[in-house]
Amino acid sequence: MRNNNFDFLRFYLAFNVVISHLIGISKAAELQKFQYFFNAYTSVTGFFIISGFLITNSYIHSKSTKQYFIKRASRLLPAYIFVIVASAIFLFFTSTYSFSEYFGSTELYKYLAANLLFLNFLQPCLPGVFTNNDFCAVNGALWTLKIEVLFYLCIPLIVVLTNRVKRKYLLFIIMYILSIIYKLSFVYLNGKSNSGYYGELANQLPGFMSYFVSGIAWYYYTDFFKKHNLKLFVCGILIFILETYLNVEFLMPIALSIIIFTVALNFKKLNNFAKYGDISYGVYIFHLPLIQLAVHFGLFKTVNTVTSFSLIISTVLILGLTSWHLLEKKFLNKNRQAIITH
Repeated sequence: MRNNNFDFLRFYLAFNVVISHLIGISKAAELQKFQYFFNAYTSVTGFFIISGFLITNSYIHSKSTKQYFIKRASRLLPAYIFVIVASAIFLFFTSTYSFSEYFGSTELYKYLAANLLFLNFLQPCLPGVFTNNDFCAVNGALWTLKIEVLFYLCIPLIVVLTNRVKRKYLLFIIMYILSIIYKLSFVYLNGKSNSGYYGELANQLPGFMSYFVSGIAWYYYTDFFKKHNLKLFVCGILIFILETYLNVEFLMPIALSIIIFTVALNFKKLNNFAKYGDISYGVYIFHLPLIQLAVHFGLFKTVNTVTSFSLIISTVLILGLTSWHLLEKKFLNKNRQAIITH
């Protein structure tokens, strides 16, 4: 299935997250009414669904598990490492600490270690950085990449199990139900305790496996989806609207996956959306530090809303393009060449 709109969808979801965070963090009064239309959580779970499909495809078409992991690392790590290290170095200029205090602080090295190990929640802040913002976290959006990495590690086992069972849909249903039970259980416990601890547990991989497995299921049942696309799409839209209104998440992964794959498999004019660069990943991982910087320097208070938003969005897009052409693409091409020569 080479002709699809996944590049467009990933960009749309990343851009949706950017707008959602811009509206929420800027606190621009005239834009708050639009917050309902830009839901970062829905976009993130949409990413998980697409990953379920594409990563399954990546593993199945890899010559070995080693090659699969090399491909995943080449796609994820270069820009990820860069944004963490660059933030740690250059955000010194916004810190309240002196040079010696900043670079001699254990908080700096805890930040580097925790974030490079995808444990962002252990040390989200840099010493003296963004202390006057509503929150000091440099790049809160990176929490989703920990979930992605854990899924990458799980997919070889999931594919092996899937290929060993005749009725694959039963395995997917079991995984889906267990994921929903896991998340609802910890959401319930979090509501009872009000500590936030159970909420953190709810937002770990098992709680989002329902989204990943929905993507995996569509990979194995693409023909079924194509055959019943219209009926499934209508059902997906109705379920999505109902569960959004009720603020529940029982069938939302299924509904959202139907909507995503309907867009992915239709609208052929969008097939070449990323011909000038696949910038969705760069847009996603660079946008929050930039918004935090804008808040730090009072951009939203000193410049009118339209100008400040346009400036930030333009900068994020430029960073995404730069990241793709100067960093991400080079590592991907190097990896492809290594695979061919070996």
